[in-house]
Amino acid sequence: MLSDAAREKIRNLMEIYPDPRSALLPALYVAQEEIGWIPPGAMVDIADVMNLTPAYVGEVASFYTMLHKEPVGKHVIQMCTGVPCKLRGAEELAKHVQERLGISFGETTEDGFVTLEEPSGCLGACGYGPVMSIDGRYFERLTKERVDEILDMLQQGALDTSTLTPDPTSPQEFGGMEPKVLLANVKVPFSHTLRVYKERGGYQALEKALKMKPEEVTQTVKDSGLRGRGGAGFPTGVKWGFLPKGVYPRYLVVNADEGEPGTFKDRMLMEYDPHQLIEGIIISSYAIEAHVAFIYIRGEYLFAYDRLIHALEEAKEAGLVGKNVMGSGFDLEIIVHRGAGAYICGEETALLSSLEGKRGHPKLKPPFPAVEGLYRKPTIINNVESICNVPHIIKNGVEWYRSFGTEKSPGMRIFSLSGDVKKPGLYELPHGITLRELIYEYGGGTLDGQPPKGVIPGGISMPILTGDQLDTPLTYEDVQQAGSMLGSAAVVVIGQSQSIISVYRRAVEFYKHESCGKCTPCREGTSWLQHIMQRIERGEGRLEDLDLILDIANNVTGHTFCPLGDAAVWGVRSSVQRMREEYVDYIKRTNPENKSPELPIRASYRLGAQ
Repeated sequence: MLSDAAREKIRNLMEIYPDPRSALLPALYVAQEEIGWIPPGAMVDIADVMNLTPAYVGEVASFYTMLHKEPVGKHVIQMCTGVPCKLRGAEELAKHVQERLGISFGETTEDGFVTLEEPSGCLGACGYGPVMSIDGRYFERLTKERVDEILDMLQQGALDTSTLTPDPTSPQEFGGMEPKVLLANVKVPFSHTLRVYKERGGYQALEKALKMKPEEVTQTVKDSGLRGRGGAGFPTGVKWGFLPKGVYPRYLVVNADEGEPGTFKDRMLMEYDPHQLIEGIIISSYAIEAHVAFIYIRGEYLFAYDRLIHALEEAKEAGLVGKNVMGSGFDLEIIVHRGAGAYICGEETALLSSLEGKRGHPKLKPPFPAVEGLYRKPTIINNVESICNVPHIIKNGVEWYRSFGTEKSPGMRIFSLSGDVKKPGLYELPHGITLRELIYEYGGGTLDGQPPKGVIPGGISMPILTGDQLDTPLTYEDVQQAGSMLGSAAVVVIGQSQSIISVYRRAVEFYKHESCGKCTPCREGTSWLQHIMQRIERGEGRLEDLDLILDIANNVTGHTFCPLGDAAVWGVRSSVQRMREEYVDYIKRTNPENKSPELPIRASYRLGAQ
């Protein structure tokens, strides 16, 4: 079924990776690009080329939502209805798209022209929503009128979806303090090119680092206090120090699978300043003595993927990547590996499973990846923003870096601001600014001019803060003291007119859909939470449901292979705990007799009980 050219392409992909099985996801993409979807015959051909069983190929393909196991239309449309986009009217817009196309989600028009995929929980454009993707190209800040215009152009053949450049009608908002550091280049014309990056001082830090000893680079990063930007906030230099001495090969993996709703900073860094990331990867790999590095980028980020591939080609031609980097004797290969739609792959061990050519299932720890990670070798996994900080620390020094932020949360941070604010976007600011400053001084205040009903400070999985907590400084320790976590610094503002029940119904639907299914508490718990939240919003909720939500959430927490099980319930649990009065009022108003046609589980039910 696959052409000889496709088979040869797969063989070439297999040669790139230390373990050929890692080429399975790229191979599935090769088949999908050639045929339009991945029929069983194509899976048999892939298995034959890669010396795998068809059952194994099918098992992996079935895990990822971006791999089409059934025929799709000439064009594929995906609407984002995640919480940040929902707060800007995305669910109403999604209904309009269905009516306009005459199909429901998951269906294809009779003429086979358009497939409307199931709505996404997040497309990583949270500050510019509502957003939809057509064949991988994003269209942002949508209105009904703009949607009609886009669909008209698509049907008339006047919409070029092969060109992945950003929608020119959707200018991006990049703000913060001056001078900027990580976002310094994003508004410079051709900022993604090597020429412009070097003109603005790029790769000077690499030149400096290569004259240092690897352990000196590690110590510098450690002394800076740089903390991971992916969510956990673990000190980056300390993590590098966990690598066992004398054990090789070792790998660096950059986690660019930015799937947490509300978070869109890494996408912009890769789209507008890919060489900053590449320079950070080279320095970090040199520090940990890794000679192969990977960028695992989420599948939806096709434009960022293309930009990275182009930047990497430039870096190789310039002698910055490959053999004998800048004449230093240090060798490094960088592989960009595209995911295929699985939120769980943002968790580091699930990411490694996926990178190894498997389903993206998490693994128990210990052993931790620094001891036994990719291909069972020592592996460091860092977030995109974390790695982008490294060149600036090396170039400017520890003292400079620590001059920003606080003692325990030093440095600048890119805050992803979305929801009910006048100027959503990315804001580069030092740790320690307050929520109030971010929302009002930089975000222009709330849309309705009223104080927010609530604010989620670190992506929608984090516990919600109430409107009277706006003076909380945005540091790891202060946000934790306030009862939440800074996470990925994705600040989602919820206005007074929004229904907390509706917001967390959508949040729970997302986590239920994205549960990998490996752990019973997460798989079953998120399913029950979705059932209950949907029933409450329909007007069939009972007051005892509130204790039931807390009961289920408490039984999920701490009982799963990975922390994403906990994250799936933190938000809804905190909403009931902190905004219970709104739930009670809504239930009493919509179901005054407190009756439900069917209560699926008793309030005394315990997950896992015999």
